[in-house]
Amino acid sequence: MSISGNSSNKTIFDLSRIKVKNFLMYFFSVLLGIGLLLYTFRGVSLYEIQDELFRINYFYLILFVVVVFLGTYIRALRWKYILYSFKKDIELKNLFYATIIGYGVNVILPRFGEISRALYVGHVEKISRSSALGTIIIERILDLIFLLFSVTLSLFLFGKDLSDKYPWIYKSLYFGLTLVLLSFALLFAIVKYKVNVIQVIEKIFSRFSLGIFVRATEIVSKIIEGFASLKTKRNYFFTFLFSPLLWFVYSLGSYLGLYMLNMQEYQNLNFAFGLIIMSITTFGIMVPIPGATGSYHMFCKSVLTMILGFNVQISLAYAVLTHLLSTIPFVLISLVILWIQGFKKIFINENENPGS
Repeated sequence: MSISGNSSNKTIFDLSRIKVKNFLMYFFSVLLGIGLLLYTFRGVSLYEIQDELFRINYFYLILFVVVVFLGTYIRALRWKYILYSFKKDIELKNLFYATIIGYGVNVILPRFGEISRALYVGHVEKISRSSALGTIIIERILDLIFLLFSVTLSLFLFGKDLSDKYPWIYKSLYFGLTLVLLSFALLFAIVKYKVNVIQVIEKIFSRFSLGIFVRATEIVSKIIEGFASLKTKRNYFFTFLFSPLLWFVYSLGSYLGLYMLNMQEYQNLNFAFGLIIMSITTFGIMVPIPGATGSYHMFCKSVLTMILGFNVQISLAYAVLTHLLSTIPFVLISLVILWIQGFKKIFINENENPGS
């Protein structure tokens, strides 16, 4: 009886440690974001930034928001083709809502947005949530491939000026390429040797309770199914067709953002500006900070001032405005969708889809 009690206390203690660790990591990420904001806005009067924001061109502001949601729609459409092997008649509307929720959750809880997407689409479409998560991992690998392509194209267009200002950029390319190759090799091995992988997972979790053992094996199996979701030439074609289109739309949004603040009055603009802004700020978005607040602004300011030659005030105004328009709408719409669907049903109740 005492052994059982000690085991129970140990489990509760371990869970408490995990919660404290997660809280500390989140607290640190928030502090990091605040620190980056203070560093980025140092020496600049907020009134000067406010003056730039009062000059907004509302036609381009509306166009920018439309393009932001167009990118979200294209991402949902690409996801539909990746998920085709699980459910042929999956509703694009639900994937669109799931993608919005993913963006909205990432503003508050970085990296939890991908899990939220899988939970939502699993709930509304009654498909495996774990398999949906597996397809999102495939998405992220595709995103990395086209980010590398965008950065390479930016280097071709801006040459030595870009590599001088960002000496780490070539290392990032090499690291990204290595990561992509390793990811494909790992996914191929996992899918090809699925049975062996599951046997390893079974050995790892065999020391736990039967419920945890069965659940872990089942989840791993379904995630692997998600990795193998692209099964027809048609799905491959449309998945890879929408990927460069998605990054083109992202670049278009960055380009239109310049017109929101009438930045064409400072110098002639061209689409390459949008490409390099999107490419460099993506590194800031990848930093695990809630909503990339601080990291996005820092990278945005640096590319606009050091590479494109804009002054600090209008560069920060651009960073503030584009960041707000790319985060706040998703948070608000996510809250509405989750309120309508029921937060507990999606994120807490697992009974209606036990195979997830």
